[in-house]
Amino acid sequence: QILAGTPSLPSPPPRLAARPLAAMAAPDDEDVRQASRCRDLWRKAKGWPIADASRDILSLNFEDSTLTPADVSIWEDGQVDATDVPLEALFVGAKATFDDAQLGPAFVQKLDEFVQERRREEFRTKLAKRKDATLRRRHAGAAEMDEGGDQAEDKWRDFIRQPARPTRLRVHGVYDAGTRMRRGIGCRVSMSPQAAQLLGEQCFSHIFESDDADEAPKKWHEDPCLICVYSLFGLVAVVFVLWVGLLVSAIMKH
Repeated sequence: QILAGTPSLPSPPPRLAARPLAAMAAPDDEDVRQASRCRDLWRKAKGWPIADASRDILSLNFEDSTLTPADVSIWEDGQVDATDVPLEALFVGAKATFDDAQLGPAFVQKLDEFVQERRREEFRTKLAKRKDATLRRRHAGAAEMDEGGDQAEDKWRDFIRQPARPTRLRVHGVYDAGTRMRRGIGCRVSMSPQAAQLLGEQCFSHIFESDDADEAPKKWHEDPCLICVYSLFGLVAVVFVLWVGLLVSAIMKH
């Protein structure tokens, strides 16, 4: 029984009291699923050579050495959080006087700069697509707009509303991975699945394919593979026509 004049304790806000625990844990579960999918892609990429452009982008310049990544792969024995992706990179080009302790911080800084630049490129690409869609809407009729809807604008709003996810870059160790003939240094790191996805798209674009649904398909003259196929087909057609012409000419003579 509450005495008269005694102030009662304030009740908790209904929004916080009614929020289920499952809803609070849902983002973590989604991060775990994303990390698991990203790890599977990195396992699939193991053994493939990284793209040549990645060696230049991820190379590290020091006063006495220039370290170039020879390989980037998943760190199978990495004991990291379930929401992160463990990776290891092998660098070559270090001189005998190089201090291995410099590698970890420099590599993390390089990765952070790379991820930020890729995010800026993604923003510019999305913005260009939105501008292109706006121009198409101006020239399109009302009936076409009602039928197709404003999907480009909705995707732009969804992209803008996405929260900035931290990269969670962390160095776990540097080790000697060289031989008597050539010195090599390995660096083990962990990062968020979003950062690992961007790194995978740069190093192994044939495995880490972009899932951008509204990306316009390439025209045949913009695809090197299709250019080679069509050129070869045209050459075979020309040779076949010449062969048929020579064959008909020889038959007519006899």
